[in-house]
Amino acid sequence: MMKVLFIETPAPYVVRQHTQISLGLLYLATVVKQKHEVKFIRPDTIKEINCSGIDVVCLSSTTLEYPMTIDVARFIRSNYPNVKIFVGGTHVSALPDDAISNGFFDSVCIGEGENIILEMLTDLSTNELKKIYKAGQLIENLDSIPFPDRSLIEGNHGGSIFIDRETTNENIITSRGCHFNCAFCGSRCTWGRKVRYRSTENIINEIKEIINKYNNNVFRFSDDSLTSDKKRCLKLCSELKKLDIVWRTSIRAESVSDEIATALINAGCIEISVGIESGDQRVLDFLNKRTTTTKMLNGCDIAKKAGLNVRALLMIGTPGERADTPEITRKYLSLLNQDMVCLSTFIPLPGTPIWNYPDKFNCEILTKDFSLYNKNYFIFKNGKALKRKYIPLIHNKFLSIDEQKNNIERMEKYIEKLNYNKGQ
Repeated sequence: MMKVLFIETPAPYVVRQHTQISLGLLYLATVVKQKHEVKFIRPDTIKEINCSGIDVVCLSSTTLEYPMTIDVARFIRSNYPNVKIFVGGTHVSALPDDAISNGFFDSVCIGEGENIILEMLTDLSTNELKKIYKAGQLIENLDSIPFPDRSLIEGNHGGSIFIDRETTNENIITSRGCHFNCAFCGSRCTWGRKVRYRSTENIINEIKEIINKYNNNVFRFSDDSLTSDKKRCLKLCSELKKLDIVWRTSIRAESVSDEIATALINAGCIEISVGIESGDQRVLDFLNKRTTTTKMLNGCDIAKKAGLNVRALLMIGTPGERADTPEITRKYLSLLNQDMVCLSTFIPLPGTPIWNYPDKFNCEILTKDFSLYNKNYFIFKNGKALKRKYIPLIHNKFLSIDEQKNNIERMEKYIEKLNYNKGQ
């Protein structure tokens, strides 16, 4: 039996760390616990990490987290040289060779890890550990995966997730994958092309377990889009309304009908996040969003009239923008029925269509230095933390670099006049 430590990568560049559990890691920790001794930690800083007596550390990383994940691995290498380090997640699933070449990771898991993590540990015990493991066939029956063992986590499992209230929460996922193929999204790198669903009974049983064990009835549903299958969503909501829960989820704005909005409200949903991305239809088409600005306006209006809070997610600095995109989006926001706007600066995520085929999207990726990808990382100068100056990651060939920068500056100024969640 090995001693295996799962570590959530610290995120000191955000205002509130740990607003939700890293479900991917927790699912894996639960699987490993069947055969080995497991510990799960959520440090605020790297210096809090203690690997004494540990055989294996498991990490997971998105692209934004990757530089900090490297720093965690470097710290472990320097202070605990005998500890083996496994890594998975969307970033390394897209770039496994890059992850291995840096020398900090002993093995990389590509894709879903539940069916491969025990094999990795067995191979390590027999000195047959491979550098890269690729999950085979996707897990068709998601009900076969054990519920994440939240008892592995000390203290609150999640922080405030709502626009208008402070409360702890539990996050849960009811499906894997997305029917759409937006050019900027990396979902398919991990989940593949097919959407797989947990049964309603399985979901309800997990929620009841959480309520009974942890006395918490506040949830965030972390699906790519909970309403992607209307019939299934309505069935799930009909069961959720029997429970006394409050929750938030992400959906596509155009999927909101009167029937869906009413079902969500009756089931305890009080807030939705909708990926608007841009008010410029030219940009939406360029990003393969497969919707229209009018449909999204209508969906948000229906949601608001039903009583749902609407969090509108926007991006600036994307391929396909023109010089007047900020003004078009600003005008669009004056029409959009929303409670909060979240603005992100575009990042070319590895594994996405834009990353794989930049020419197709009339852009050039200017740097693959991932330490520059998170605009909200702090840099330290003379002992003081300073926000990093934005550096363009792509060249959108419809604009000059200076025009790109100016677009971002103008859009940020427009947004700051609204109820704006900076996310940092």
